[in-house]
Amino acid sequence: MKLHTYSYIATIILAVLASAGCLGPADTNLTANVTLEPTPEPCETCTVPEGFCGPPAVCPGEPVDGVYAFTDKNVYHIGEVVEFGIVNCGDEPVEFGSPRPWWIDRWVTNESGCMPGNCTGGTWELVGNAGCAPTVVCFLDPGENWTVRWDTSGANQSETIDMGADNPTPGIYCIWYEGGYAKEFEFV
Repeated sequence: MKLHTYSYIATIILAVLASAGCLGPADTNLTANVTLEPTPEPCETCTVPEGFCGPPAVCPGEPVDGVYAFTDKNVYHIGEVVEFGIVNCGDEPVEFGSPRPWWIDRWVTNESGCMPGNCTGGTWELVGNAGCAPTVVCFLDPGENWTVRWDTSGANQSETIDMGADNPTPGIYCIWYEGGYAKEFEFV
C-alpha cells in the first residue's frame, strides 16, 4: 500500500511541475540575445583588515600609514551609485593641501591587452575630480572619514563631483587621493 501512495504523490508532483512549465524544454530564443554579466561582488565578501575603523559594509583598499580609501562594492553596473571615500584609522591627522584632494581615473590598455599592475602597456585616464574645494588645506582627523556618492546614471550629479562629458564604460577605475591613497573598482 505504501508503494502505491508514493507513486500517487510522485505523479501529482510531476503533473504540477509540468503544468507550471518547470519540466518543459528551455526556450533558447529567450536567451539568444542576452549577454550574461558577472554578479557584482557584495561587500560581505570583501576582506576588511583588523583595525579598520571605517564605515561598515565597505571594501577598503590597501592602507597607507593607517589611511584607507574605500568603495561600497568592488564591482558596479553602469548606472549604479558608487559610494567611495577615505578614512583615517591612524593616530595623526592627515593633511590635504590641494583644492582637489581626489580624482577618478579609468585604465586604458593598449592593443596587447595588459591590465593594471602587470605591464606598462596602458595608462590611467582622468574621468573626474572633486572640482573646487572651498579651502586650500584641510585635515582628516583620526577616526574621521569623508564619503562621496557618484550617481553614474548622470541623473543626480553632485556639486562636488566634476565628471567629464563621457559616461562610464566597462573597465577598471581607480579613485586616487593626494598622498598616495587609492582604491580600484570595476564597471561591468
